[in-house]
Amino acid sequence: MRFSYPYHTEQHENSIVVEFPDVPGALTEVREEENAEQIINDCLMAALGGYIKGKKMPPTPSDLLGRPCVTLDLVTSAKLALAMTMSEQQVSNVELARNLRVNEKVVRRLLDPDHRCRIDGLEDALHHLGLCLELKVHRNHSPDWKERQGAPSRNPI
Repeated sequence: MRFSYPYHTEQHENSIVVEFPDVPGALTEVREEENAEQIINDCLMAALGGYIKGKKMPPTPSDLLGRPCVTLDLVTSAKLALAMTMSEQQVSNVELARNLRVNEKVVRRLLDPDHRCRIDGLEDALHHLGLCLELKVHRNHSPDWKERQGAPSRNPI
């Protein structure tokens, strides 16, 4: 599973409208003076969090095809993978908690996009569902990454 969600932008008078075609409802507007990267990330996270909290299958991202994208961090990606796999396998929070020998509240927290948790708990839960968590590190090939000050952005606009 890859958790890089492409988006497209449309210029308006003093703002840019950003939409994630793979995530219905993930739509935001960014004004010139605002922090575009933060607003775009927050928009995607709010939409995906709604799927998890509503116990609905989070959407799978389409191929990037050179489009700008938001790549989710490792913990959030693991949470989405857990939610998707539980949905696919029709495993409830209670059933997973029983298999992990933890309270159901622990599983709820593992799935909660707003709750900070350790990656090893997510790794154990994924393992119990037949998945292996793997980290992939690669070079940022966006055209402007060398020009930016500090760490390269994950979200070119």
